[in-house]
Amino acid sequence: MSNHRSTLTILQVVGYQNSGKTSFVSELTERLSATGLRVGVIKHHGHGGALDLPMTDSHRHALAGAVLSSVISENGTFIEWKAVDTFELLVNWYEAHVDVLLIEGYKQKNYPKVVLVREGFEQPVNLTNVIAIGDSVKDRNRLMNSVEGWMAYELVSSE
Repeated sequence: MSNHRSTLTILQVVGYQNSGKTSFVSELTERLSATGLRVGVIKHHGHGGALDLPMTDSHRHALAGAVLSSVISENGTFIEWKAVDTFELLVNWYEAHVDVLLIEGYKQKNYPKVVLVREGFEQPVNLTNVIAIGDSVKDRNRLMNSVEGWMAYELVSSE
């Protein structure tokens, strides 16, 4: 169970690699943002290996040993943070800046979650707080409708 306490609406989207998580989270982010909600996303890089980061000046600083490096422009800010076990810290930081936090991955966290599966592929087991399960392509409309209904209830409940 998470030790994060808040009125922030949090939803996880989980499934094995190539189950459609990123596409689903992107579409859900677009839909929720279109309603005026401020949406944040945390993506779990659970496949090992280095993070795929662009070779920017700030990334060069990180490669040189900076623990925290950022670049700020008039269009936004990019932060690279070389730390582990930052999940709860990030959730707390997001709480001050967004209405809804979507988490892609982290199957074993205890937040409400949508489980994406693909026919003929292994399906995740022993998951908690599942609010919807289905194929991200075949069941897309049903899954989106389920999430939007759940989200509307959660947002009203947290006011």
